[in-house]
Amino acid sequence: MLLKDVIERIRNAVLFCVDTLLTLTRKEPLHPDRVLVIRLDAIGDFILWIDAAQATVRHYKSQGMNVVLVANAVWAAWAKKLAMFDEVIALDRSKFLLNPLYRYRTAYRVRMMGCAIAVQPTYSREWLFGDAVIRLSGAAERIGYSGDISNVSLWQKKISDRWYTRLIYGDPTPRMELIRNSEFVQALCDISFHAKRPDLCEAIAPLRHESYAGINAIDQPYYVLFPGAGWEGRRWPVANFAEIAQQLYRKIGWYGVVCGDSADRELADELCRRCSAPILNLAGGTDLSQLTEILSKARLLLTNETSATHIAAACGVATICILGGGHYGRFMPYKVEQVDGRPLPSAIIHSMPCFGCNWQCIYERPKGSPVRCIERIGVEEVWHAVNEVINSLIT
Repeated sequence: MLLKDVIERIRNAVLFCVDTLLTLTRKEPLHPDRVLVIRLDAIGDFILWIDAAQATVRHYKSQGMNVVLVANAVWAAWAKKLAMFDEVIALDRSKFLLNPLYRYRTAYRVRMMGCAIAVQPTYSREWLFGDAVIRLSGAAERIGYSGDISNVSLWQKKISDRWYTRLIYGDPTPRMELIRNSEFVQALCDISFHAKRPDLCEAIAPLRHESYAGINAIDQPYYVLFPGAGWEGRRWPVANFAEIAQQLYRKIGWYGVVCGDSADRELADELCRRCSAPILNLAGGTDLSQLTEILSKARLLLTNETSATHIAAACGVATICILGGGHYGRFMPYKVEQVDGRPLPSAIIHSMPCFGCNWQCIYERPKGSPVRCIERIGVEEVWHAVNEVINSLIT
């Protein structure tokens, strides 16, 4: 066994003991009018969940209950601004995993809220995160998804299943996340609910006064490039993004804007160096509210598979996503049960038999290079998709 595995097992055992100690502490009397909802995955998951989240909140509000969200700290402040929930508790995943004191204090705060009901709607549950918070909540009714074993071992799932008083059955066949969320909310709320493209236009309306000065300087139509991704293997080459920017400028003269987080600054700088077309580099300089405003006003987004894909699509912006096969079909391409007339994001793929590999690529990959299914997506086919969007917008 590798030293890394030994350390991980020791850490997990320590955290399990910390959690067990917390379950033995006294908690506030249960508040029958308080519901805890736990959502600790990434930004894109939150966007795809928004419609289902709103339906869940309406369901409990109709019963005179307050709804508290325990959210990933990466997007918790933004969720609070959207004012969907009565309270939002931010949970820093890294600290929750690596700092036992932070874990204890955060879990203690959740426990002392005394929520009568706790709901964890994530299909691919996580033993040390969402499952742990359910266990620590002390709620009398603890509801979750039957789920799969993408993020947990079988023995962990068997144990954590017991921490719930009700597990909603999830169809084990692969499903797009919007359909998953629809499946859960229908069973939870006993309502007819159809999966559709998320709509952020209404949700972000209260944030419009928080105008972002960085984008106000552009007084002409612009498009956005998002060259980063959470893992380097999922990044389409920067040179290809630069080539698309050149062709866009030659065809229509639009201004380009490069976005991304602080980890994407080098990629964005390289893209700008490679491109003579006018481009504003905002990578690493925006928070989620500002990024949402930038995307909502853009004419087009070209991106790797990132949260930007879902934000722009939810704002009704034409979106083209360079998509690999790791999670193909789960988060992209979109599948909906109800259409609203606005375009779904387009996925550009190079189909391979190994799709669905969960990013465990079977091919050797030089450091810094994308996986084969992304590397083989050519500039010409992406430009063809971009060109179609441009033609539809100017006709």
